[in-house]
Amino acid sequence: MKKPKNLLCRLSFLFALMLLPLWVNAQNVVKGTIVDSSGEPVIGAAVQEKGLPSNGVATDFDGNFTLELKTSTTAVVSYIGMVSQEIQASAANQTIVLKEDNSNLEDVVVIGYTSRARKDLTGSVGSISGARLAQVPVTSAAVALQGKISGVQVTTVDGQPGADVNIRVRGGSSITQSNEPLYIVDGFFVDNINDIPPTDIASIDILKDASLTAIYGSKGGNGVVVVTTKSAREGKVSVSFNGQLSVSHLSKELDLMNAEEFAKYQYQWHSANGTRSSNGKFFRANFGNPYDLDMYGTLPSHDWQDEVMGETPVSYSANVNVGGGTERIRFNASLTQSNDDGIIMGSGVRRTNLNIKTNIKVNDKFSIQINPKFTYRRDEGAGGSHIGTGGIIDVLRYRPTNGLREYGYIDPSYADPIEEEMFHYTNPKNDIKINTLVQHAYTLNNALALEWKPIDGLTLRSETTIGMRWYDKSRFYGALTKEGEKHHYQPVAELTDRYRLRYVWTNTANYNLTVKDDHNWSFLVGQEILHNQQRETYFKNIHFPETFSSEEAWNNMGFGEPYESVSSLSTPDRTASFFGQVNYNWKHRYLLSGTFRADGSTKFAPGRNQWGYFPSISGAWVISEEPWFDLDWMNQLKIRAAFGLTGNNRINDNLWRPLYVISSTGGPGFGESTQYGEKHYINSSGDKENELANRDIKWETIVTRNLAADIQLFDGRVTITPELYWNTTRDMLYGADINPTLGYNTQLQNVGQVTNRGFELSISGDILRGTDYVLTGHLAFGTNKMKVDKLNGDIIERVLGGDDWDSGLNDYMLREGEDVGLIYGFVYDGLYGFDEFYFDPQNNYQAIPWGSSAADNGTSKDQAPREDGYVTVINDISDDSNSGIATLPGKVKFKDLNGDGRITQDDRTVIGNTTPKVQGGFGLSGQWKNFDFVANFTYMLDYDINNATAYMLSSSEGNKNNFYNVLSKFSNGWLYNDISGELTGTPGDILYKLYYVDGGTDIYKAANANRTLWNPTDVTRKLTHSYFIEDGSFLRCNDITVGYTIPEKITKKWGMSQARFYVSATNLFILTNYSGYDPEVDIQTGLTPCIDYNRYPRNRSFVFGTNITF
Repeated sequence: MKKPKNLLCRLSFLFALMLLPLWVNAQNVVKGTIVDSSGEPVIGAAVQEKGLPSNGVATDFDGNFTLELKTSTTAVVSYIGMVSQEIQASAANQTIVLKEDNSNLEDVVVIGYTSRARKDLTGSVGSISGARLAQVPVTSAAVALQGKISGVQVTTVDGQPGADVNIRVRGGSSITQSNEPLYIVDGFFVDNINDIPPTDIASIDILKDASLTAIYGSKGGNGVVVVTTKSAREGKVSVSFNGQLSVSHLSKELDLMNAEEFAKYQYQWHSANGTRSSNGKFFRANFGNPYDLDMYGTLPSHDWQDEVMGETPVSYSANVNVGGGTERIRFNASLTQSNDDGIIMGSGVRRTNLNIKTNIKVNDKFSIQINPKFTYRRDEGAGGSHIGTGGIIDVLRYRPTNGLREYGYIDPSYADPIEEEMFHYTNPKNDIKINTLVQHAYTLNNALALEWKPIDGLTLRSETTIGMRWYDKSRFYGALTKEGEKHHYQPVAELTDRYRLRYVWTNTANYNLTVKDDHNWSFLVGQEILHNQQRETYFKNIHFPETFSSEEAWNNMGFGEPYESVSSLSTPDRTASFFGQVNYNWKHRYLLSGTFRADGSTKFAPGRNQWGYFPSISGAWVISEEPWFDLDWMNQLKIRAAFGLTGNNRINDNLWRPLYVISSTGGPGFGESTQYGEKHYINSSGDKENELANRDIKWETIVTRNLAADIQLFDGRVTITPELYWNTTRDMLYGADINPTLGYNTQLQNVGQVTNRGFELSISGDILRGTDYVLTGHLAFGTNKMKVDKLNGDIIERVLGGDDWDSGLNDYMLREGEDVGLIYGFVYDGLYGFDEFYFDPQNNYQAIPWGSSAADNGTSKDQAPREDGYVTVINDISDDSNSGIATLPGKVKFKDLNGDGRITQDDRTVIGNTTPKVQGGFGLSGQWKNFDFVANFTYMLDYDINNATAYMLSSSEGNKNNFYNVLSKFSNGWLYNDISGELTGTPGDILYKLYYVDGGTDIYKAANANRTLWNPTDVTRKLTHSYFIEDGSFLRCNDITVGYTIPEKITKKWGMSQARFYVSATNLFILTNYSGYDPEVDIQTGLTPCIDYNRYPRNRSFVFGTNITF
């Protein structure tokens, strides 16, 4: 028996040895089928080894997969829109049911020096993931936010590369001071997020109401934008590359006169009042006889709009991200280089961004975070208002032909040298070349945070940011520019250098505890100090050699004569703060939060109003957590309410005290100027020499109220958030006009109160979902209205001055009881008709207004009313022109609103509202197999724009000796001359006061029958009237992107874990009735918004890019 037993043991041992490899292999293989909750196979689901994501497969058309594990016994299954699962290795086939990811309630939102689960929020927060931002191929995170969060308006000033991006949360809170929100990146304060690449961002949370922003005090009065950039995870170092190449072109052109139309119009300007007048002779000498004007139809015409703004630049952006680390040390480094060339020659911006994040875990209770950032930016081009000598408007108005000098020869021996200098061909392209502006900015931010958790639930954190910014601007004006003309036609050079130091030190203690499993508490206390100071140096030298280029002048300032030299050190801007917060919830069903912050600012007088106090309280009720709630189709129903105060101290320094400095250019008044180096002392309170100090100014305070609901439907596939808000800004800060007999013109005062009411709605969810496809959408909708409740004292209105374009007649005002952002002006009433005048045969058939006095009609006698008693309204507001007085047939007519028979300033009224009644955006995103696409749209409805560019292109202001061009539609405008000679028999003959031809008045009337446009000759000054107030409503396709991800089985062979390629179009189309370049100009920015003047046009871009991870 012993031998058989031994034999059996040996056979058993041998059999076990044979099975051992199979058993080991079975422990390292995972296989099975993946289905959704309805039992349908999930095609293309990712199955990856845990800790080794490069080892993975995708499910086939039946949802089957097999994966051999290399270092682990666990695999992770994931699919878009579904909850990921971990599965263990097993020899048997497994069936894995993936559930839809129908809730984002556990998402963590970064708020107020800490973070909180979204389900526990009591305030208003709008969030967007970095994945959604990265889908938009732009170089600025701020631009990528457009239309994606309700109540958050994101607009660019114009289309210039690197143009300022304005972010307004619920329309802003102040109408006189800055409405920029507070920007926080990775817990540290920054100036803006314009230069942060979207590919660097993990998430953006925007805090909208005071229950969340009051913890930031005065800095958070206009909302808070919290940006969290990507952090490295433990494990193998990963490298990703994101690159894109774009081609851009002007998206719209204005229709201007060609050379023939221009010559005929200019002939009328010069000869409207007589072909033998001095103006008429001047035109003939330089552009030819009216008999020959048809030649301009066969000769070349310069389209300066196309030559200057018709560039097709190629721009690029490249980003490399490296991250990884161990359990103790993790790091992430991102380097981005981009170059955006503008569609206007000589313009563009180049950026370099380096962002490094390091997290050092010293032990389980103590960690260190180090986050240095470096940004370099180089801007070329002076922007829309400073392109060339006079900005884009000068490019558009520049003559398309130089007349006889372009096609013929003028003997210099008898030519007028003054005229030759005037006609010297300094065209817009040459003008831009000798008007040079280059700016460099270097920003270095060093952020350090120490975090200690001495006991469970308690976190002590100390963080500091030291930011340094170096900025230099070099400006050069050539000899033939307007600036050079002021200095004996010799070049001028300017150099500006600025250095700013800012630091913030914040210390917080945060304690969380749970009592009896149901009562959840969190406590936060903190202290903060802020310091900001700037030094500036400015040099201006004149009379450089005429042949000097910009670089030669900047590098050899000694060749010019010193004209102005200024250096200054700003008063330190300092704030000391103390704050605290308490949060409580019971079973996450009933939630309550309270905050208090005190800020002391050097912007206000010590011992008076230096400190501001900002409390807030908010609560929420999660109705869906109640035992009695039983609606299967509704997953969540939460009601939120909040009330709080925030402040605004964004004013200039030293407005509370008199401060005097030495002026290098002149005295305080009476036109004193520096000639021999003498010094003058001037008041320097604020940034105006004539501003009177006010020790009584105090904090501008914003009271916010918010009521909202959070709703999720159909297993979380649809999320709806409606919100109502009502904000009141008290003690509004404004530079008010004062009696000039005091020696000052303005003084900062707390002038009144405004109210901002609004509603916003956001909807997002799945539209379609299948085993290998998904289509989601989002909608953001917002509306708000700001109204002036009261102005202090007996004043019922405040005048607001314009900027680059100002009629001088108070186009914008603050009036008690009226909306903010209203445009005031005259109501256009067409053109004066022939029936409104008597053509006097005793006075060369001059047109005399019915019922006018001799002083009004320019004759020696009064004119009786018309037979039916009609009296012509006299235009006292427009200036006379070459064709005669302002009240004549064919000239612009305004409505006489007060009925006094005259057009004066008293006939002005509200003619426009610059606040959009509705604004927002919507978008679609989806995936089918390896293809993905994104489409984003923004819209703004029912708001008005002052199209000042069109006004200038419809006028002859400054035309004398400049020969400005106008819009081509005025080829059909009012006629003062018979250019062709068909009516009078004499080409170029006058039509008005054609007394020497029988029936001359009838000829004049026939020539202008049915004409509804004036002749630009008759518009000689700036006036704001309703003809140029246009509806700016638009729907814009911001971007459409289509991408394709190469199958993993291919990329693995290339050594990549993922490779995606995409094409995109930005600003693909816009639906609008606005006649200008673009209706999105200065919306809700500053005191005088929506003035379209000298704005850099927007382009349309086509982008090709890739996202690769190694």
